[in-house]
Amino acid sequence: MTSHESHAPSIPQSDADHLPRWVWLWLPLAVAVILLVLAHAAPEFYAVWMGSEERGLLELSHALIPLAGFILGVRMLFMPQVRRHKWISIWVLLAALGCLYISGEEASWGQHYLKWDTPEAWQAVNDQEETNLHNVSSWFDQKPRAVLELGVVLGGILIPLAALKRPEIRQSRFAIVLPPLITLPTAVLAEFSKNSERLLSAIDYDGILFSRASEVQETYFFYFILLNLIILRRRLIAGQT
Repeated sequence: MTSHESHAPSIPQSDADHLPRWVWLWLPLAVAVILLVLAHAAPEFYAVWMGSEERGLLELSHALIPLAGFILGVRMLFMPQVRRHKWISIWVLLAALGCLYISGEEASWGQHYLKWDTPEAWQAVNDQEETNLHNVSSWFDQKPRAVLELGVVLGGILIPLAALKRPEIRQSRFAIVLPPLITLPTAVLAEFSKNSERLLSAIDYDGILFSRASEVQETYFFYFILLNLIILRRRLIAGQT
């Protein structure tokens, strides 16, 4: 294998990592504010149109955002910049398959919308009697979620902050797949939305900030993945200039 094949392309990350501020800052913040206001000012509206498992926008976002990531990942697999680097091809393939799994599972592979009946044999092993895997075992739900959350904390918060002090982190062989600093707001909001309950409990406040906080957190998790795929594509294109 030649050195050209074994190393990721050198890229001007400061240019490739640039996205409109509304994409990486104002949109995530606006979503948080809207969810907070609706949860407390209009709880009935929130329960039906935001938090409902049947038609809530949160649940819909859990299917559509990863679906966008899957489509983007598949398109990236055909990029010459991806195909000439085996490990990047594997990385993108895993990301695309992960997005497909998330999107499919969140929609019970279409059952939420097409309303088919779950086979009796599957009902017996599925906690929610749905056509999915994540309600069958923690190995398909809690454990992958824990890995994803660890990735968001490490890749979205700790590494970008560490790279501010140690810029050489951005020069490593795997720098091309390291999350950029602009994913920090999404990563922080993902952790804050769920852990806000613990913070309020620590100050003896009997209440919540986010209704169905774990669902809010998942929306930010999936947006974090999509942002990173967008940036990776931009970095790969920039590496060809």
